[in-house]
Amino acid sequence: MRLALFGMASALVMATASPVGAAEAADDAGGVTVDPVSVIGSRTEKPQSELPVTVSVITDAEIEDRLSFDVKDLVKFEPGVSVRSSPTRFGAALGTTGRDGNAAFNIRGLEGNRVLIQLDGVRVPDGFTFGAQSVGRGDYQDLDLMKSVEILRGPASALYGSDGVAGAVSFTTKDPEDFLKGRDFGGRVRGAYGSSDDSVGGTLVGAGRQGRLSGMIAYTYRAGHEQETRGSNDAANTDRTTANPQDILTRSVLGKLVFDASDNNRIRLTAEHYHRDIKTTVLSGIAKPPLAAASVIGLGAADDIERDRVMLDQRITFEGGPVERLVWGAYWQDSTTVEFTAEDRFTSADRTRLNTFDNRVYGASAQADSRFGIHHLIFGADVSRTRQTGLRDGTVPPVGEPFPQRAFPNTDYTLVGAFVQDEIAFLDGRLTLYPALRYDWYKLDPKADALLVGFTPSKSDDGRLSPKLGVVFEPAEPVRLFFNYAQGFKAPSPSQVNNAFSNPIQNYRSEPNPDLKPETSEAFEGGARWVTPLWIAEVTAFSAEYRNFIEQVQVSGSFTPTDPGVFQFVNRAKVKIRGIEGRARFQLDHGVGVFLGAAYAKGDSYTPAKAPLDSIDPIKVTAGVSWRDPARRFGGEITVVRSERKSASRVAQACTPTCWRPNAFTVVDVTAFWRVADGLTLRGGVFNVSDEKYAWWNDVRGLSSTSVARDAYTQPGRNVSLSLTYDF
Repeated sequence: MRLALFGMASALVMATASPVGAAEAADDAGGVTVDPVSVIGSRTEKPQSELPVTVSVITDAEIEDRLSFDVKDLVKFEPGVSVRSSPTRFGAALGTTGRDGNAAFNIRGLEGNRVLIQLDGVRVPDGFTFGAQSVGRGDYQDLDLMKSVEILRGPASALYGSDGVAGAVSFTTKDPEDFLKGRDFGGRVRGAYGSSDDSVGGTLVGAGRQGRLSGMIAYTYRAGHEQETRGSNDAANTDRTTANPQDILTRSVLGKLVFDASDNNRIRLTAEHYHRDIKTTVLSGIAKPPLAAASVIGLGAADDIERDRVMLDQRITFEGGPVERLVWGAYWQDSTTVEFTAEDRFTSADRTRLNTFDNRVYGASAQADSRFGIHHLIFGADVSRTRQTGLRDGTVPPVGEPFPQRAFPNTDYTLVGAFVQDEIAFLDGRLTLYPALRYDWYKLDPKADALLVGFTPSKSDDGRLSPKLGVVFEPAEPVRLFFNYAQGFKAPSPSQVNNAFSNPIQNYRSEPNPDLKPETSEAFEGGARWVTPLWIAEVTAFSAEYRNFIEQVQVSGSFTPTDPGVFQFVNRAKVKIRGIEGRARFQLDHGVGVFLGAAYAKGDSYTPAKAPLDSIDPIKVTAGVSWRDPARRFGGEITVVRSERKSASRVAQACTPTCWRPNAFTVVDVTAFWRVADGLTLRGGVFNVSDEKYAWWNDVRGLSSTSVARDAYTQPGRNVSLSLTYDF
């Protein structure tokens, strides 16, 4: 806590010692903006400092200069945000550790499907876990193709509907103009290498313009292996702490056609294909002697993730009239995850598992802007229909269960929402109110299926109003005070309303619950910002309450033939989280830049009794100093991340004898770039310079302090990354 407060206080001290000026500025050396433009915070372009919410904008330049290869790298320096991922240590029929990859964004202590993730305005599919199947949400995109990534902290449902309980993440891909830059032809060739997973990758982009029509085609490729750990035990059994061998191949294709019908009318067609293939030899799943009949003596896995998307959108601006701008879009997306595992057992029959999880969605959205008097009105609607399916198959199923079978019936999931937000300016723009209201309706329509014998699925539908009120007040330059109240919700998923499993031999079953209510949140946050052309600093305090969390519990039964155990998903938990965050960013003279950040949060669950919320990260403090040659020929950055140890009093999960709480750590990274020639840039980085042995709390939570596998959860030691980019 002391370190976090020290970081925040340092930012504010530096801020008050700096000169006063306007809000938005960029560093002449590199075009780095201390007050970037955000869309996610208000559904329209607005400087970050003018929003009543806490938003981060990560630009493509930051992604490239810091050599961020995945979403865990991406949020490394973000206060109050992390990405959970664990090593691949799963089995064929038991255990899912690490199978979901970069599983989920964690925002202020909540994660998973409670965080809305969008790619060009299209929802990323939900994560899903059942039995030995686990599907994550962080590996559906390639950062090489991103123009920006925005992170909104706090409920987002008033503008975006379901899923925005804890926050939202928005990925925006690049357009032809990002490579053309006013020319008729342009593109990029890029190669990259990372030693932490011995990976090599490349990007090839071509873009062109003919009259009012422009287009681009981009291809990315990355082939790597398992991410190294600081473990030293190479044993081919459960004691192993070095990473299990993996081959990982990721490929993506992005194509866009843009037709500028006029200076005020842009029509864009986007097509995308993403494919990630992972093959794993799970040596940590092999049993140690002496061997029993069912002991595992060989374990291999092959996971395949594919996503295809087609989208048509249009943006029209009007001069005069009641509507200033109209934006609409229509899309189709199909995502498929296949997880196959083969297990060689000592003398018992070998077994395999083949699990799939598919989401196919059609959707459309429209939004209009209107200005009159002191009002800036934004209103719109969106609708989507998702067919969600899953299948469990394989050989040698559990006793009493057949293969193939489903964990839930094939379900059509419809979401319809309409929203309105007003931006009302008073006192010559020094006081701005942001009231917003959205109504959403959802319906789950399960389908009858021959695989679900004896199970009668239930339909479910409901509606939800989500209000929001934001306030920004500028009492005097350079100070801005802000406050935000918002509600969020997450509609029940098909697998929660109709969880479908039954084992008559073991005397248990699940039952549908059509009366499930949405999970909800209610949050307050407020703070102060200091904004000048050279720096921006802010401190934010927040408090949030979350209700009706959905959990699966036993509702009846004694597990006998006449009284089988019955499980059901119910609304149960209540959670309260509060905390404080601070951020500052400076662009000083002669190309020098500085950033600071810190986050502290505390949360408790109140079901069945008050207990600490384990998913909250311990205190994290980040800092960095950069320098860029005014001509941007070369430059570099030194960054520091400090994470405190999780307090024993803030761990509720039961572990034997106690839960492992990794030690506090400090990680230093150094990155640099050199513009070798016009258009040709070499970037390099040394990460974890001091070769620190460390692990992130949310990657290890629930692991016993005596586990022999602890070192398998550690992050890479000292490692390097390189990239060479030619822009033409």
